Amino acid sequence: MEMGKPLSELPMLSKKFGSDYFKRLYRDSGDRNSPGKIETYLRLIRRYTYENQQRPGLPTEGRALSSKERRPILLDIGCGYGRFLKTAEKDFETYGIDPSFFVIDKASEYATKTKFETASVFSYRPKKLFDVITCLDVLEHVSDVEKSVLKIKTWLKSGGIFFCVVPVYDGPLGWIAGKLDRDETHINKWSRDRWLGLLAKHFKVITTWGAFRYSFGRFGYFHLAGPGLARWGQAILAVMQK
Repeated sequence: MEMGKPLSELPMLSKKFGSDYFKRLYRDSGDRNSPGKIETYLRLIRRYTYENQQRPGLPTEGRALSSKERRPILLDIGCGYGRFLKTAEKDFETYGIDPSFFVIDKASEYATKTKFETASVFSYRPKKLFDVITCLDVLEHVSDVEKSVLKIKTWLKSGGIFFCVVPVYDGPLGWIAGKLDRDETHINKWSRDRWLGLLAKHFKVITTWGAFRYSFGRFGYFHLAGPGLARWGQAILAVMQK
């Protein structure tokens, strides 16, 4: 979603990313997001939140939480229908923002343990800092990527994890990505090196994966990701640390 807009722009953004947008471009498939894709994302996030950081009070991945352990706090920017957050609720204290009133209404009904707010990056005023911030297929929509990234960074705790997924249009299959992409709100059709160069200016990049993916609408979603696809995939997955 186009997140780099002030509060006064929210009604326009909400209309832009309303129900017609999802039906026209994505065959209303947001409510059938691939469980495999979501679990791939969460596996990476859990690994670097729990194992690499080892901050006091955070549990080790795969171990049940005790009553004395707090859940890491996660914010998903451009949360859409809330499918990722629904799965994340079992491991994290979850928050979600999106400029679309339409999808926030849908997400609130689905991910019932998550605190949602209709907001963009520049209208959101969090009351706490986060252990993890996720930005899944969002930055390609924003009008000012660097300002958005800098704003996001201020919401992370020291040592916090920023997990970002963006489509890329270079590499051997870049032309295919361009042909398949019918979304006119994708205004940042960048190469992977340009994305990673900007992100590395503001974060420590821990690992980068690549992904092949395609939505078949109501018939399913193909998603294959791994570190060996970092130079080949139609999208990149970057795990970063503040």
